[in-house]
Amino acid sequence: MNASTFSARVTASTLTDPYAIVASAVGTLGGPLHGGANEEVVDMLAKIGSVQNVPAFVEERLARKAKFMGFGHRVYKVKDPRATILQKLVEDLVERYGSDPYYDIACELEKVLADKLGHRGIYPNVDFYSGLIYRRMGIPTDLFTPIFAIARVAGWLAHWKEQLEANRIYRPTQVYVGSHHQPFVDIEKRRG
Repeated sequence: MNASTFSARVTASTLTDPYAIVASAVGTLGGPLHGGANEEVVDMLAKIGSVQNVPAFVEERLARKAKFMGFGHRVYKVKDPRATILQKLVEDLVERYGSDPYYDIACELEKVLADKLGHRGIYPNVDFYSGLIYRRMGIPTDLFTPIFAIARVAGWLAHWKEQLEANRIYRPTQVYVGSHHQPFVDIEKRRG
């Protein structure tokens, strides 16, 4: 289950109203590791700036062990099939309305990263091309996630209804792994 749907289910399990359920799911969706990833992809492509800059950008990020937004998926260890469909839509837009330097950068980045990270199962996910479609449609970057959220509301509410059928509050188990029996230290004497 994806993070925003899980958040909706947890919130629904408290028997709160559907507005709070959608609000909690939207809050989760907005993070750059979930629905906000396509915004991060567009920002990353802008920072790269040109196809020629891709190899140096990749090497620098790999050296820092930094994430490549829009790459990798918990389930898919191949190119996300949704990314393939969205890439075709971007190609259709380019064919119809002319070239897009961000698309050219994205294609080169995908190629370089396939060589560098493909053996680890890291390929484009659904977020890699979706932002390019929104951008090409003239949608401001800060509206990408709200549009994504609109498409998910019906699903979140379906999960809410399903949760109500045999509700049991979500209470995840936690295991404390910190130190035990630590002496109290006055706040003035604590470090950092």
